[in-house]
Formats: sequence, C-alpha cells, structure tokens
Amino acid sequence: MESDDIAAIHAEAIEVILNHILYVRGVYPGQIFKKRRIYNTPVFIVAFPALNSYLANVLRTVQQLLQNPAQQLKLEVIIYGNDAEHMESYLLEMQPVQSDHAQDQYLMEYEQQLSAALYKLADRVKHLPKLGQNAKFKVHIHTTQTAFTQLSHDAQYQEFPWLQASANPQQLEPRKFALLPLATVDKVGLKMDAHICG
Repeated sequence: MESDDIAAIHAEAIEVILNHILYVRGVYPGQIFKKRRIYNTPVFIVAFPALNSYLANVLRTVQQLLQNPAQQLKLEVIIYGNDAEHMESYLLEMQPVQSDHAQDQYLMEYEQQLSAALYKLADRVKHLPKLGQNAKFKVHIHTTQTAFTQLSHDAQYQEFPWLQASANPQQLEPRKFALLPLATVDKVGLKMDAHICG
C-alpha cells in the first residue's frame, strides 16, 4: 500500500474520532450530526457546513503530515469554556510502525480496532460531567519545527494557515491530569494511542 493511501485511511479514522468526541461530549447539539455507519459501527458526523470546512482543513493538514513515513504526530482536541478555561483534552499520538499489510489486506483488524476505540471512548466519557453550553473546541497539532515551516510556506495552506502556539500562562499552572488510555490502533503502518487529559 502506498504512503498516500495509508495517510488517507488514517485521516478518515481521525475524522471519525474527532466527530465522535464532539458528539459524545455534547460540544454541539445532537441535531447538527448525521448518523452514518463507518467501520461497521454507527457514528455521528457533523452536518454543519462551517464546522465541516474547519474539520476538512485540519484533516487535510494531518493527511499531508502523515504522508511522511518518518513523521511522529500528536493531534490534540482541546475543549474549553469562556475565557479559554481548559476543560478537557483528547490526545491522539501517531507513530509510524513496521506493518505487514498483507496480514490485514482487507483492513478487517484495523476496522475492529477502530470500532473498539469508538465504543471505549463513549464508555469512558459517559461518567464525565456534562459540558456547559459555552463549550468550544480547537485542534492543536504537535509536530516538528521543520514540518511547521514547510506547512507555513506551502501555498495550498495560505487560506487555512497554522500558527505556532505560544506558551499561555494559564497552561503553565500546575493542573491535575487524569490520563485514561482509550485505545491503541496499530495496523496499516501507524500506531495511534488515544488519551483523555483533564
């Protein structure tokens, strides 16, 4: 399988996970989601044009970064309230791994792992307190300085530029962290670990 194909497969999985987080945590009303069946699992996908556009641009960048087989990448979904009050973070850590694609030629194990990850996520977050109506989210991509420089000079990303995050004094304050491992997917040449931090 080509690295472009593998990156597209992972970008689709990340899209499903991002949408799933937004749905199960109630960041947006359930009415803006449409039920679909992906990975033989019922999932809810955003059906709101402005939000779809934002997520599509994020995923296009992630897919571009994943096309480099040596790239390690972390994608963090940060849920926050008014005054940028940090409520929760969901961290997807992605690392390239050696994988024998012939063993999972039809991506059956990959789909099963992702389906299990979605069910685990829903199960783990159902005990968390509900978010208020002021909940918002943003996506941070943790990557190398080289990858950031390449993105910032690439003409196709000028309409959706990425900014280097500055250290926020609020982020430097000591906080309690609860790391809950959600799932590990290690098929099709990528190891993806998901954690909740809050």
